[in-house]
Amino acid sequence: MSFVKAEDLVKHFPIRGGVFSRIVGAVHAVNGVSLQIEKGETLGVIGESGCGKSTLGKTIIRLLQPTAGSVWFDGTMTSALSHNDLMPFRRRMQFIFQDPYSSLNPRMTASQMLTEVIRFHDIVPVGERKKYVDELLETVQLRPEYRNRYPHEFSGGQRQRLNIARALAVKPEFIIADEPVSALDVSVQAQILNLLMDLREQFGLTMMFISHDLKVVEHFCDRMIVMYLGSVMERVSCDNIYEDVRHPYTKALLRSNPINDPDEQTELFILEGEVPSPRDPPPGCPFASRCELVEDACRSTQPELVTLGEGQQIACDPVVRKLREG
Repeated sequence: MSFVKAEDLVKHFPIRGGVFSRIVGAVHAVNGVSLQIEKGETLGVIGESGCGKSTLGKTIIRLLQPTAGSVWFDGTMTSALSHNDLMPFRRRMQFIFQDPYSSLNPRMTASQMLTEVIRFHDIVPVGERKKYVDELLETVQLRPEYRNRYPHEFSGGQRQRLNIARALAVKPEFIIADEPVSALDVSVQAQILNLLMDLREQFGLTMMFISHDLKVVEHFCDRMIVMYLGSVMERVSCDNIYEDVRHPYTKALLRSNPINDPDEQTELFILEGEVPSPRDPPPGCPFASRCELVEDACRSTQPELVTLGEGQQIACDPVVRKLREG
């Protein structure tokens, strides 16, 4: 069995209204997503803002309770565990949040934040905690003398390093990084990505890396899934995504990426149309309203993920039919 596995995972957020605050609808954030992550692998999750990437990650790690479906971690179905039974798994799974400032307690120093985590999970004896905090800071390339600083005294990149140190404090095996560089300056993004790559090798981490940047995912991940409106559009290896991707949405994301060569003259590509509301998702393919290959059947029938080759699946009937025809 895969180290981390999700089967038909669903997460809907109820919408309440009226005098008695009754449920009048739901936001369909994640709709039947299945995935597998092998030990030591890094899976990328990519898509536009609001497509359900972060909700998927939080549901897998049980920061959010799934509406339906199951999650397995190292052979145990964690989605069915009670709060108490889940606690032994908490230290084995950690989450790095997107905003490095709002995820830190402004009233606690770096040392206090790290010590709190170490104490709660009883990672090291009391007498060794100060030394362990200093080691954690050095691991993420922060000076030990920074231990008494508050979050506002750090730069954005340093705050994200502190977030990473907090995740590493419990010696986890699986980390979900939710767009860990999107809130940082471009000059700092590469430093944090390189740090995460080094830590992944040093500690043998299994990771799920959430991003909206295909270039980052290609560089950082082994495989990726592409999400749109809570559903998986494509699964593909990151070895050569520019040649391997098939789904029109994934191709649109590639064409929307900034070019590497500033001297290269290319026409600006903008994916036209609006993302449908997750409160009232359309029937059929979620991408039908913006797809250049749309057919009548696409607007009424939800396409299934079809395996094209080893490690690649796509949910697009017109593309699959074209490939099979020749």
